[in-house]
Parts: sequence; structure tokens; C-alpha cells
Amino acid sequence: MQWKMRTKSESQPERPAASSRKAVLELIVDMADVTWRMFVGPAVLVPAGLWADLKYDTKPWLTVLGLVLGLCASVLLVRSQLRGGQ
Repeated sequence: MQWKMRTKSESQPERPAASSRKAVLELIVDMADVTWRMFVGPAVLVPAGLWADLKYDTKPWLTVLGLVLGLCASVLLVRSQLRGGQ
């Protein structure tokens, strides 16, 4: 059996290419962009609905309306991003 001495370049793992790091960074940015689009509608409209329910004594209808409108807004924002119209 022959033993081969490793050179320094063989013992260290290769570093990812700059293009793959750029692709990972772009993926993270895209994920963050989708995330805020998914949560901003409900995060704003549900508390607004809760406040309006307390003010006008309409529990739970305005909260439900805020949730539905927030989800619809989220769907439209994500769909707009996927189509490329940011």
C-alpha cells in the first residue's frame, strides 16, 4: 500500500466561488422581500380591525375584515413580485 503525502491545497476545503456567494445573498434578499410582503398586510390591518371593533362595538367583524383584506393584500403583493413588477 502506498501512502501519498497531502499537499496543503488538498487538505483544505475549497472556498465557494464569488458567484455562488452572490447567488446565496440574492436568495436571502428575495426571501426577506417575500416575507415582508406576506406579513405587512395582516400585521397592519388586523390591529386596525381590533381597534375599530373596540371603538364601534362590532366585535369580531372588523377584525375578520382586517384579516381578510390583509391576506388579500399579501397575495397581491407576492403575486406582483413573482410577475416581476416590483
